[in-house]
Amino acid sequence: MEQTQKQEKYWYSLWEENGYFKANPSAKKKHYSLLMPPPNLTGELHLGHAMQHSILDAIARFKRLQGYDVLLLPGVDHAGIQFEGTLNKLLAKEGLSKQKMGREEWLRRAWEFRDKIYQSFHATWTVMGVSADWSREVFTLDEKVRQAVFTEFKTFWEQDLLYKGAYIVQWCPKCGTAIEDVEMEYEERKEKLYFVNYAIADQPGAFITVATVRPETIFADTAIAMYPHHPKFAKYKGMQAINPLTQEKLAVIEDERVDKNFGTGALKITPGHDLLDYQIGKDLGLPILHAIDKTGRMTELARFITKDGSRTIDFFGIKAEEARIKTAELLQEIGALAQPAQEYVHAVPICERSKNTVEPLVSEEWFVTMKPLAEKALKNLHQITFSPKNYRKIIADWLENIHDWSISRSLWWGHRIPVWYCKNCNQTQQVGKDKNMIVSLEKPTKICQTCGKHEWIQDEQVLDTWFSSGMWPLATLGWPENTEALQKYFPWDFEISAPEIKYLWIARMIMLSLWFKNEIPFNNMFFHGMIRDMQGRKFSKSLGNGIDPNQLRQQWGTDAVRMALYSYSAPGRDARSSRQVMDERCKSFRNFETKLKNITRFIIDLKPEKIRTKTSAEDTAIKEQLLKTIKNVSMFLNKFELHLAIDELYQFVWHEFADIYIEQSKKRREEAQETLEYVLQQILILLHPFMPFTTEELYQKLPKHKASIMLETWPEK
Repeated sequence: MEQTQKQEKYWYSLWEENGYFKANPSAKKKHYSLLMPPPNLTGELHLGHAMQHSILDAIARFKRLQGYDVLLLPGVDHAGIQFEGTLNKLLAKEGLSKQKMGREEWLRRAWEFRDKIYQSFHATWTVMGVSADWSREVFTLDEKVRQAVFTEFKTFWEQDLLYKGAYIVQWCPKCGTAIEDVEMEYEERKEKLYFVNYAIADQPGAFITVATVRPETIFADTAIAMYPHHPKFAKYKGMQAINPLTQEKLAVIEDERVDKNFGTGALKITPGHDLLDYQIGKDLGLPILHAIDKTGRMTELARFITKDGSRTIDFFGIKAEEARIKTAELLQEIGALAQPAQEYVHAVPICERSKNTVEPLVSEEWFVTMKPLAEKALKNLHQITFSPKNYRKIIADWLENIHDWSISRSLWWGHRIPVWYCKNCNQTQQVGKDKNMIVSLEKPTKICQTCGKHEWIQDEQVLDTWFSSGMWPLATLGWPENTEALQKYFPWDFEISAPEIKYLWIARMIMLSLWFKNEIPFNNMFFHGMIRDMQGRKFSKSLGNGIDPNQLRQQWGTDAVRMALYSYSAPGRDARSSRQVMDERCKSFRNFETKLKNITRFIIDLKPEKIRTKTSAEDTAIKEQLLKTIKNVSMFLNKFELHLAIDELYQFVWHEFADIYIEQSKKRREEAQETLEYVLQQILILLHPFMPFTTEELYQKLPKHKASIMLETWPEK
């Protein structure tokens, strides 16, 4: 394999040095544009990336052979939460932290770390033979993206679609920031369901019993709610219940949003720690209390004092998970549990990055009003061809039920929110056009009209990574400037993604492109399936079930790995695999490579000295079969059904051409030579999008060839 890798490196260098990957916006010929999803800066090449990039490359090479000016634009995402977490772990080994270093010094180290990663990044992402225009590579913190993101933010502000306020968000204590609902995963857990008695004030012996899996949040309760006309508790409506841990009096209310089938049909209302509770509390004007802070530890509220004041139990500062156990024990001790706890299986939200439990918290964040954007997107979804087709409805359903977008993150790595507050007049950093604040990319030079001073401080938070990634189709081409590339290559002809980010990224690109450019971002949206392990689980480091594509390449060669990946590339269809299964598929396609080389050796190296022109029925039959193959492969590629295209080629090359025609030709070699050479050349061109290295190597052996197979023309149907 060492020789194979040297040969692959040679051909890749030849293609790149000759500019075969470069797009030309000034070219008069038809164009085709493909946008690479930007892999995370700290990410490693995994099987999903390898398949995704191989699909992109196959389409790009196919379109070049068809005569298109092709732009396959690569890029890299700054990966705010993931990058910051990785760097902070490295700094911790040096005894450093963000707090000790301060923002300026931390960012200096962050850019040093970024540059170090970037040095090896290009080589890591080109190993699959991706023919991207690397001269146009974009990083999501580049200046041109910064300009696009600022224009996006400023426009939303001017259109009154931006606001800042306290709202319940999904908070990851590990990452230390708010995350979106669609950035969460759900893990089925078996937990304990506790039944807690809340005494009714001035009604000796009367109780309302509520069920909860989170007794540690009782310290932040502000009401008790039951479904309307509760057969057992309705008589307590309008009365007050006593919090068993704080002795605070809580209003007893009815609300139709309470699920009558959960627990007892009555809920403790904790607006600071639950979305439904927050909505109920907001409607009723209930106070918002927090028993758990943003680090996942108990707040000062978590303190129990006996009625006579003789004993205090303080949970302040301990982790919420530990407090849950201790609180349950305390409730048992004071006789507040109505019955033994029950086992309760439910889906617990966890952060997809840190895998930590997500805590709903009320936090001061920036939001974008999304309804107008979603409505415009819904009216234009029909302009995009989705593969599979059902994804149009999936995205439409999400858009119809969209909620406002929390775009601020409590991080330092990313696009800092371009809002400045007067240090003297707006110390609480209130937002409004009359609040002595300025939206500006750079520090304002003007003085404050209220105090006459020039002391501006910038908002501490950064923008959600998806706020910049959502502008990817526009920012990569130079928007808001009306560049030559933007005019020619937008909308993009082809975009690809895993289904798991259809809301985080794809839906947002559609909304933002329509909002700012009044055009869809791409004509074709392809969702590839996920390759999972044999148990149907995602590949991950923690499970130790991953398959390293580089190891596969080293054993079988890049083209064999690409072909194996195409066999899994049916639109939207998940597949199961293992290292053993991948090895078997790669071996099969390496054998196919060997077959191609043997065919070429027979036709070229063992070429007869004399060639006679005499057409037979066998020649006509193989050419007709070739035309049929060309037609089918072209159709499958145009429909992005690459798995069917490679199967068609495999069957034709191995069985129709090798097993039948070549065997027949041995009896009439001199007359068959022209047909043999012609069919071989067409086969190599047809296979080039899928097996670029092997086809280039064999193409160069043909008697008549150009400087590269990349300069050839796709066969006519």
